[in-house]
Amino acid sequence: MSQNPTVSSEEVSIRRAPKYLAFSLTGFFLGAVIAFLAGLGTAEFAGLLVAFGGIFGGGIGILAALLFDVFLRGRGSKLQATKIVE
Repeated sequence: MSQNPTVSSEEVSIRRAPKYLAFSLTGFFLGAVIAFLAGLGTAEFAGLLVAFGGIFGGGIGILAALLFDVFLRGRGSKLQATKIVE
């Protein structure tokens, strides 16, 4: 341990970022539920509709997360961070 630790200060940016997995899964499940309710005919058709509806909903969820991220990127704040190395 040294007697005089080295102190350095640096400006950092802090921002909130969306959780892409949560947006994707939410979109997937909403798309699957909407597709299931729309395709209550034959079982094969309903299964395909649920699969493609889920994939489409997941894609919409990821696009929503990207738009949310672009919106929040400009709202980040700058702070001073201090690093102490002993």
